[in-house]
Amino acid sequence: MILVLVAVERSIRNVMGNRNMKKPILFTTLGYPGSGKTFFSRRFAKDLRLFHLNSDRLRLEIFPNPNYTTPEHATVFRTMDFLTDELLQRGVSVIYDANSTKRIYRKRLQDIAKKRKADYVLLWFKTPTEVALKRIEKRSNLKSELMKRYHRTIDDEVLFGIKAEEEIPNKERHIVLGVGSYKKQKELVMNFLRTQG
Repeated sequence: MILVLVAVERSIRNVMGNRNMKKPILFTTLGYPGSGKTFFSRRFAKDLRLFHLNSDRLRLEIFPNPNYTTPEHATVFRTMDFLTDELLQRGVSVIYDANSTKRIYRKRLQDIAKKRKADYVLLWFKTPTEVALKRIEKRSNLKSELMKRYHRTIDDEVLFGIKAEEEIPNKERHIVLGVGSYKKQKELVMNFLRTQG
């Protein structure tokens, strides 16, 4: 855990120079595995100098051989929430890259953003399941260890289970991102930010 915090501290220094935003923004992702959350989040964080918190990567840092149990999930998300709160307090915008399927999970993140006077934006990745399944199948061919850490392989049943628990955003400030190029998705988000202030 201490190693995770040291790595976070180093990464914070890399994103602290981003003062283009009037106040920090917490971007939260909604979508099942293979929907494109991490592909987008990683590039968007780099382009806008946001802090990218990825649940799969953090889980592997804390639990090198994860079991995906309820206590393990609780530890991962308590840690992500703590880091999000600390980063927003420092004025660092965050992209919280996780499934965030239930409104109660997203409400917790909205409360953190509100406490830190940060904006909250939900990025909803609406991808056809057949596209997500093909993307997941390709993960077994990944060569890079870093990419494997971000994109774990899962069974189809896991995807359908996560999809079944997905609760659509009601009154949450959100952007729908369908299948498309990163450039097109980024343009949608940037236009939303410009028009929504």
